[in-house]
Parts: sequence; C-alpha cells; structure tokens
Amino acid sequence: MILKILNRLNFVILFFICTVNLAHANFKEVKKKAKVNKPEIIFPIKKNKKNCIIDLYINPDINYIKPLLKVKAPSGYGLDDRYDVALDKFEDFSFPCSSGNLEACNNVKKVILEWAKANAAKRTGPSDGNGRHWNDTLTVNLYIASPMMAAYSFAKQVIKVPESEDKIIKNWFKKIVKKNEHLMYDYSNYKSGSGAAGTPKRAHNHALSSAMSHMQLGILLNDHKLFRKAFKNFEAAIKYQRKDGSMPIETRRGGRAMFYQGRAMNALAVIAIIAENQGYNIWEYEYKGKNYHNIVKFFIDFTENNEIVFKYAKSMKHPGPAKNYKKQDLRRKSSSNWGWLYAYASRFPEHENVQRLKEWSKNKSNLNSYQWDIVGHYLNIGKRPFTSASWTVVEPNCHFTR
Repeated sequence: MILKILNRLNFVILFFICTVNLAHANFKEVKKKAKVNKPEIIFPIKKNKKNCIIDLYINPDINYIKPLLKVKAPSGYGLDDRYDVALDKFEDFSFPCSSGNLEACNNVKKVILEWAKANAAKRTGPSDGNGRHWNDTLTVNLYIASPMMAAYSFAKQVIKVPESEDKIIKNWFKKIVKKNEHLMYDYSNYKSGSGAAGTPKRAHNHALSSAMSHMQLGILLNDHKLFRKAFKNFEAAIKYQRKDGSMPIETRRGGRAMFYQGRAMNALAVIAIIAENQGYNIWEYEYKGKNYHNIVKFFIDFTENNEIVFKYAKSMKHPGPAKNYKKQDLRRKSSSNWGWLYAYASRFPEHENVQRLKEWSKNKSNLNSYQWDIVGHYLNIGKRPFTSASWTVVEPNCHFTR
C-alpha cells in the first residue's frame, strides 16, 4: 500500500513538472506560431446571460453618436475626452448587443458604419513620440478601436452584414489601428532615474492597449501575424515585473500607482481571455517565478498594507491629478481598476490569492477601505454589472467570468 502511494505521489510530481515545463514551451509556441482559430469571434456571446446586460434601455434616435472626425488630445496629461463620452453612449448599444439583442446589434453596426464612412477618429498629430502622440494613440485604441471591434464581432454573431459594408468597416478598423500603432517595440528601455530602469517600454499600459487592438484586428481579418503581436507585450509585462509583483512602469506614478497597475492588469487579462477564446491558455506563463498570480498578489498585498507601494510611487512620474502618493486613487465602481478580478477569481477560485479574499469576506469588520473595495468586487462576481468599460473592452461581469 505504501509503495502504491509513493508511486502515485511520484506520478503526480512528475505530471506537475511536465505541466509546468509544457506551459513554458507552449507560450513560446503561441508567441511564434499561434493562429486565429475562430475568425471574427473576439468574444463569443455567452449562452448563460445571467450576469449580462440584455435589454436596450435607451431610444436609439435620441442616443445619436455623431462621428468625431479628428483626434486632438492634450500634449500633457490626459486624453481626448470627447471620445470617452462617445464610448459611454456607444456602450448603451454594445452591452446589450454583446448578449445577443438584435435591435442593439443593428444599432452597433449602424454607428460603426457611419464612423467608418466618415473616416472618423483620424489622428492628425505628431508621430515622434511626444506627449500628444502618446495621448492621441491611446485615445483611439482605448475608446474607439478596441470597443468597436469587439462590438462589431458581437454584432456579426447576431446579424447579417452586407459584404460591401463589411469591407468598409474592416478597412476603417485596419486604418485606425495601424495609424495609432504604439506597440513600442523599437523604443529603448527606461533609463536610470525613471523609476522603471531596465524595463522595456512595450510593457507600458499604452503599449498593451495598442496590443489589444492589434490582436482584435487580427481576429476580424483572420490575420495570424496581427493576432500574435500582443503576446510580445504580454510577455514583457510579466517578465519585467519586480519580484514582489509590482509593475515598474505603472507603480512609479504617484497617487495613481495602483490605478495604473490595475489598468495594466486589465489589459493583460483581456489579452489572455482573447487568446483563450482562440484556444490558447497563456494565463500560466511564467518567467523565473514571475507570473500573473504574482502581480495579483501584489495588488492584494497593497489593499492590506498600502504602504508597500510608497517606495515606488514617490517617484511621482506622471501622476496626473493624484499628487499625494500616500493616498492611492482607486475608484470603487471603475471596471478599469477592478475588472481583472472578475476574470482571475472565476478562473482560479482555489488559488491562495482568491482564498485570501474569501477569508477576508467572512469578517469584514476588520478590513480597511481598500480591502472593503476588493472584497466587495469579489462578492459581486456574477451579480451587478459595471456601467462602463474601457480598459476591459467588454463588460467584465459578463464576458470575463467563467
């Protein structure tokens, strides 16, 4: 009996080692050879819509989303907020369309076609890497390219789009993604004194946003090379995190250090979910003990002891309006800060990170405000949806959960 147990234990250990090694080998293969296996299906419409927004609550004639022709973001901190307002209106259609609502999907197609015919979201600013270039490109990728491509994918799962219109729309998507390419492959690594020395800029949240757009475009066009681009950015973000799980580029940003770590975590989750939808599991990619679990651990550690980020945040690199690095700006209702948790906890419910939240939820009286927020989202999985999505591309309580 003892011999049988030992043999079984050896088999389990060997299986675990082989699985881990396979995960490393698989990511290298995915990065080099992954193909689009389900053309045009960026996120599938879920069969179980319990957590999803189904109904179209607004009058399409009143909610007119006029094409915004030219992008003009500030050269300092911030984006072109007109496009954020447009996305907010567009989500009134895209969210119910993502659940299969026919009327909503017809309106999604109508809006996108009108924007495409108008050649909207045209970037006219510089291409030399200055402030406005960074802000223009993120504006388009974040507020227009990614959410509209995802919505168009949903619409095509519900309605028939004439070939001539499909061509106009896809050509426009290709144009705006290419024009706003900001993958940062050719940028040098951050220098000493930057707060992120040695980290490649392709791990930046802006680059991850561009990667999400390229990945989606690759699926819509059935272009394997475009689809694979995002894996290089995903790899860099995982590989160049610190040992404690903090992300160097993001956590140097003053009072918005964790705000930006959360956004980058969302971008990584989106890339992993889209890859998953095409048949590839990259969630477990690991480099020398660094993985997505470790990044999540740092975020949870921060909620328990917010001082752990201060030594990075005090660099005060581009903090925006959050000038006090000892008061981290996390918005409780924002999917851009918390959406990643819905993907993570529903995929890894037994992981020690998630079990930690489960334990906290049993006695909330001892929690600080940050812990209250993360536990609140943990307990909300499968319940109330978010009202907006930018860094998550789609509504996470519907399309992130499993």
